Amino acid sequence: MEGQETKAKPSHYHAVVRATGTLLPAGEGRKHPVLRLEGRELEGEVPLKRKRLSPAARKRLAHTLRRHPEGAEVGVRLWPRTGEGRLDLQASQVGLLHAHPKPELAGTFSVLGVVRAWEEAAGLLVLEVRPNPKGLLPKPFALELLVPGEGRRRVPRVGAEGALWVRGRVHQGFLLVEEVEAAEKPPEREAGPREGAG
Repeated sequence: MEGQETKAKPSHYHAVVRATGTLLPAGEGRKHPVLRLEGRELEGEVPLKRKRLSPAARKRLAHTLRRHPEGAEVGVRLWPRTGEGRLDLQASQVGLLHAHPKPELAGTFSVLGVVRAWEEAAGLLVLEVRPNPKGLLPKPFALELLVPGEGRRRVPRVGAEGALWVRGRVHQGFLLVEEVEAAEKPPEREAGPREGAG
């Protein structure tokens, strides 16, 4: 897929939307630092409250604002959430901020999860992302993905022991699936909440 990273099939649950933006400090009417997303249909401001940041993103936020108190261009990995079938930026969390933005990857996503629902006629695929053994996610969550007409027949049927790995791009607020593959179901953490929500 154009602009998408080519990597080996992941062996852990994940949901990531890649973005670029400008990191702005608190002030000028902002109670918290803000991430202003730009480009590839990902536009808007995300207030960077503590609960919305992974531990790694918190550390990078503090470091970046010390070095660039006037604001800085950053690359972002969002841990996405959806609502009513669309990407919900206000419910999504920042998993990683990094100093080397890659605009060519902005607006792309990758998810590995188990199938919760598949409505082929509507092209609605719901994947459940579950906690990994050493991850930060306290409980599973579901993402709603849109599979366009020509791609619906390529969605593999997976049984109880399988999962799907999907890649695509954000388009008009939807997580639009462009590639989908069957994958082995990764191991899961059994119990015990942890901080974070990847």
